[in-house]
Amino acid sequence: PLKVEIRYNTTDNNRRTVVAVADQWRQNGVETTFINTDTRAHFAFLRERGDYDIARAGWIGDYSDPQNFLFLMLSDNKGFNYARYENAEFDKLMTDAAAETDIKKRASILLKADEITVLDQPNVPVLFYSTKNLVSPKLKGFSSNLRGAYATRFFRLEP
Repeated sequence: PLKVEIRYNTTDNNRRTVVAVADQWRQNGVETTFINTDTRAHFAFLRERGDYDIARAGWIGDYSDPQNFLFLMLSDNKGFNYARYENAEFDKLMTDAAAETDIKKRASILLKADEITVLDQPNVPVLFYSTKNLVSPKLKGFSSNLRGAYATRFFRLEP
């Protein structure tokens, strides 16, 4: 059978998540063991390029731009490029996009960079964050967003 280790930082939610993932993989013959460390040690291990099979990490787009996710995979991004991904063509496209002032040309360049990472797959998502909101139709001003941050000052109730 395939045997893998999942490294994760200690929280109840992370523990429940990796156990659930391992349970799903077990149904396909994958044997999973866990390495659990505190958050500081976990991310220091990843930044210092420790060896691992699978490691828990996450990123939430805090601004609406493809660069927000793509920069994570730049060869010289030692702080977040946990997979040690290196692709000269990808790096050049990211540099070109950073210098491009025409928004459509920049978007085209970033799309090419994204296509490279889709083919190379330096990171393989195991899950995606999601939220569910039960919102009354009487509540106006509610707008769902990636971060799950809701400015209640804009809410109002209408009959």
